Amino acid sequence: MKKILILVPVILAFVGATLLFTNCERDYRCTMKLNCKLYDPVGDSCIAVAKHAHVVVGKEEYDARARDDGYTDNNGVYLHVFDYPALLDVSVTLYDTLASGEVKYYTGAAQVQLNESETTEKDILMMETQQ
Repeated sequence: MKKILILVPVILAFVGATLLFTNCERDYRCTMKLNCKLYDPVGDSCIAVAKHAHVVVGKEEYDARARDDGYTDNNGVYLHVFDYPALLDVSVTLYDTLASGEVKYYTGAAQVQLNESETTEKDILMMETQQ
């Protein structure tokens, strides 16, 4: 009986110390990588990467932490890190001025599911539209 009375406080002290000194912080950050490409529906193929396309993540009514606005790089890639997992709407637009002076408009859209502590990669195919 004495052994049990001594053992109980020792176990409680061990459990308390474990809880006190354990790091409970989790890293929820999620990385979104979008590969934006110009798509030709006639040839059913990608014709080029979408350099410097305007990317809008989220909608006006979303929390500021679930929105972003930026441009793709020279490889047509857009990269952003969000603090928490989410399902986000993405829209991409590009105005391409040809050597002849003609302007072509391309748009694309998708929904991207960001998972905790992961990099989510998604291809967005952009089609020519009339402005």
